[in-house]
Formats: sequence, C-alpha cells, structure tokens
Amino acid sequence: MYLSPDEVIIAVDAHSIASTARDVEGHFLPLYFNIQMRGEDRRGWFTPAIFYLSALCQKVLPFSESTVRMPSVLVGTIDVVLMFLVARRLFHSEWLAVAATALLAMTPAHFMLTRLGLDYLYPLPFILAWLLCLTHFSESGRSTTLFASTLFLGLGFFSYIASVVMMPLYLLLTGVLLFLGNRPPRFYAAALAGFCLPLLLLLVPWLARHPTAMTDTMQRYDLYDAQKLNALQGIRAFLSYPNLDRITSIYWTYFSPSFLFLSGGSQTMFSTRTTGIFLLPVALFLLFGIYEIVTKRRNSIGLVILLGFVTGPAAAAILGGEGGASQRAVEMIPFGVILSIFGVQRLWSAQDASRLRIMLLLSGATISLLGVLRSLYTVRGETRIIGFMIALMLGGLALAAAGYMSRRIGLHKLIAVCLLSFVPLQFGAFYAGYFTEYRFRSAPWFGGNLAGALEKMIQLDAEEHPPAIYFAALRSTSGLLDIRNRWMDNYWRFSLIKHGRQDLLDRTVAFDAPDQVPAGSLVLGNVGDLTADGLVKSGRFKIAALIQEPDNSTFFQILRR
Repeated sequence: MYLSPDEVIIAVDAHSIASTARDVEGHFLPLYFNIQMRGEDRRGWFTPAIFYLSALCQKVLPFSESTVRMPSVLVGTIDVVLMFLVARRLFHSEWLAVAATALLAMTPAHFMLTRLGLDYLYPLPFILAWLLCLTHFSESGRSTTLFASTLFLGLGFFSYIASVVMMPLYLLLTGVLLFLGNRPPRFYAAALAGFCLPLLLLLVPWLARHPTAMTDTMQRYDLYDAQKLNALQGIRAFLSYPNLDRITSIYWTYFSPSFLFLSGGSQTMFSTRTTGIFLLPVALFLLFGIYEIVTKRRNSIGLVILLGFVTGPAAAAILGGEGGASQRAVEMIPFGVILSIFGVQRLWSAQDASRLRIMLLLSGATISLLGVLRSLYTVRGETRIIGFMIALMLGGLALAAAGYMSRRIGLHKLIAVCLLSFVPLQFGAFYAGYFTEYRFRSAPWFGGNLAGALEKMIQLDAEEHPPAIYFAALRSTSGLLDIRNRWMDNYWRFSLIKHGRQDLLDRTVAFDAPDQVPAGSLVLGNVGDLTADGLVKSGRFKIAALIQEPDNSTFFQILRR
C-alpha cells in the first residue's frame, strides 16, 4: 500500500540526479551514493544502478509512487525476456523456453520484488545475460562471446551490494566451465579481461578518491572491526571458527523446504507466508532437474547452473546477517527456474519407468505429509484448515497414485502436464492473497499511512496558509520514540516533490517548544503521545485531522494551534 523508507530515500536522491545531475549532497553523478544510515551516525555506500534507472524514469514520468516502482517493473520484464532467450538457447525448444518464462514470471519472490522500488532484483539481468552469452560460447567457442559474458558480470558488480560477492563467484564458475572444456589460456584471459574492464574504468579510480570506502563497507556489514583490525587481521577474524559457524548456519536456512516452497521468508514485507519463494511444483522439477544433470547431462554448462543454484545464498550468508530472507537470495531464482526446466524435460522424456515410479511415490508421499503437518499447524494456530492445504494433500496422494501406475507408457507426460498446470493455479491463489490480505497485513511494515498524514498537511496548508508547519517526535504512550522519526524528513521531501510544494521546507520546523508556536500553525503528531494529548486537553491545541489506517484505527493526528 505504501512506500517503504528505503524506496523513499532512493526516490528523493534519484529526483535530485534527474533534476540537477547531482545527488542530495551535491556530488556530481557519483558512482556510489553515500547515504546516512537510518537513525545512526554512520553512513553507507549504495550501488548506483537503481538511482540512475530511477532518475531516467523520473525524466519521462511524473513523480509518484508508481514511477518510483517502475524501474523494478522494467528489470523484472527484462528478466523474463532474457529467461526465454537463455532457455531457448540451452534446450533448443520453444515450448520449454515458454515454460521457463512463465515459471519465472510466476515465481512469487520475483513477482513481489518487481513491485517494490528496491534493488534486490537488479543483479538478475546481468546474471541472465552472462548465462545467455555463456551458453552461446559453449556451442560456438568464440572468445568475443566469452568476453561479453564476463563483461556483463563486471557491469553487474554495480547493481546491488550482494554482487560484490556474487559476480566474482560467477567469474569463478566461468573458469570452471573453461577448465572442464579444456580451453586454452587465451580464453581465461578473455574472461578475466571482460570482468575487469568495468572495474578498472570505474571502480579503481573511485576507490582512489574514496580510500575509506572499503573499510566503511566492512564496518557496515560487521565483517570485521575495521577500526581496530587491519586487513590481514580482519581476514583472520572473518575465517575464525565462530564466524564460519555463523555463516554456515545462515547459509543452510536458504535450503529449508519451508523457505523454498511453503512459507518463504520470515519478513512480512517480502512474503505473503502462503507460499515459498518458488511455487510448490518447482520442488519436484528441481529434484528431477538435479538428477538429470548429475546422472545424464554431465556437461559443463549444466554443472555451472547447478553450482549457481547451490551458491545462490553465498552473499546472503556473508553479508546478510539473517537467515531465510527471500530478498537476500534472489540469485537462486534464475538457476532454480532453469534447473526446473531440466526437470520438466527429464520427466517428459523419461524412459526408465521403475526409477520414475520410485521418485513419484516418494515425492507424492512427501507432499501429502507436508500438507498434513501444515494443516495441523494451521488448525492449532488459526483454528481452521486452509483449503489449499487440503488440495496439497490430495495432490500428493494423486502424485503417489500416478507413480504407482507409471508402468503405463506416456503417463510421465501426463504427470508433467498436471504439475505445470498446477503452477498457474497456485500462483492465482497467491496473487489473490497478495492483493487482499497481504496488503493490509504488511501496511504497518511499510510505515503505515504516513503518506496520508503528510498529504493532509499539504492540503491544509493550501487551504489555511499557516505561518509554520511543525513535526513532533512520534512517541508511544510509554514515551518510546517511534522508528518512523528516522525517516520523516525523507517522507516529507517525497510528498513535497510529488505535489510541487518544496517551498514548504522553509516553513518546516521541529516541534520543541509549544508556547513558541504561532497561532494557526499545524503540528503533525500521533494519537497516544502524552505531550500532544495533554496540549489538546488543555485547549491550547485543537485536532485538525485524524488520519485513518487501513484497519480503521488512527495513529497520526494533525493539531492546530
């Protein structure tokens, strides 16, 4: 329903770039954006891709919430197109390419992130372009194609912070492909040159001008204490047993069946909690796809794709600091989709009925068991059984029954069709929940109706022309400061830009001394703040407006002196 704080921060900085070619601090077309960390004295360096793509959109579209999220829509669309091209090149089949395209478009995690003005998805076009060129190279053997593939990785280095880890890792996977193909040294040189070219032209000169950027980033992600340890000591601390144990523990959470196929990440903003980051049929297709690559297709490109999926959470484990965060491991998505298409192809052309029978029996029994356990959990927690879970149990039983009958010729194709047909059905259920229950449940995590409160302030100013506009610190009844105080300035600037009222910044004041507030002034505060409520009860201030939240409660209030 609302923009998250990070979306607002990015939008305001991108607007400055679109308007003046300088960021909000006056730096001309910066490579990285130095942004104040929320509620802290430290600052962070943010990758440039989303800022410049957002600025480009703002040059041609009116400044609004839709424009803020349009860049992610464009990135998601590019992902879908590139997935078609990669799958068609890899499988030499139009219908398998269409299946891969549809599967990516209906992947819940991908769908949700294309609707947020954040840069989690930005590495995917570069990864898919790398895969497209790499599959072309594996067939043609042209060094120019190999150079182009790693050039995309070098450019992708600037797409999102995780790319600092992942793009060099994919360069290493490129080296694995060259090694398995017994390629001569000149190909290794071409791959390395493609990757290093953008870094030499952009990153190295920038680091020379910002020598503390690396240590600042290390400090930001708590890789080691850069203020107390030098680089060598930092490496030793990073490779210490406790730290490796922590990283490993986080890494494995990203391969939990619940995370992948049932409930997704734990963060309300990035998951409806009704499906995993992949739809459920992908679980079966992945099993068949991995089996196909390991046993039948022992080629280098298949191994690269399998390793790409396995290493997907590497940056999340090293930099994320939290497990099972769907937005931190989007690199798993394209590899998971391609592996699934390997599985579709394997299932469609299966010849060994006995092995297929065993796999289907085990898969069906597992799905039914998961449905039973999930239903029991739902009954305990919500006193009702979700209809989808019943369908899950019945689907698992049907799959097991199909496995039992799989001696019949052609039945494996019917099973593949049924599983593929289940994809849009489950996505439809997810889609309906996303636009209904999820919107209301996630609204507080996106800051609540702060946008409505600020727009009401702008409306009242146009009607009443108050001498000043004040912002009181948002507090609970116990006096604790609300976290939204940290971002209030960015939200206010966003609203003023949207309505063309930047002139109000000169009349915006912090609410510190009620007695010094001129008559007629407006004050934004919140219901439950004892100071604000006391001023209203004393008659010194009156309530000008109450802002309704999606659940019909009220939090923000506007007072008039």
